[in-house]
Amino acid sequence: MSRPVLLIALALGLAPGPLLADKTTVYKSTNADGTSVYSQVETRDAQVQRVDGRDPNLPPAQAEAAPKSEAEKACETATKNLELIGSGQRLQRDKDGDGTPEDLTPEELATEKDLAQRQADAYCAPAK
Repeated sequence: MSRPVLLIALALGLAPGPLLADKTTVYKSTNADGTSVYSQVETRDAQVQRVDGRDPNLPPAQAEAAPKSEAEKACETATKNLELIGSGQRLQRDKDGDGTPEDLTPEELATEKDLAQRQADAYCAPAK
């Protein structure tokens, strides 16, 4: 088997492994003419190697963040609401249930801001 054919066969044989796992077991042996041969099938006198199956151009895997508590979610929502209310954007809500959103009045905006601030005060941990 010629070297290019062997390399293509090796690449095709190893291609599914990196997609499915971070580490892949590869067996390295040397054939009669001194060429190194890599395989996923163990052969006699083969050396076992563990190779990283990830694309080297990808960022390192991040540990999964712990799920947020209900208080953390409520804090995040209140903070986003405060930012939105303070942004000066036109805010609307379907006030009468007819499916058409109406602009919030300045009084309604003040009420919503007060509510969001009270929620932030209740759910967000004070800065240390």
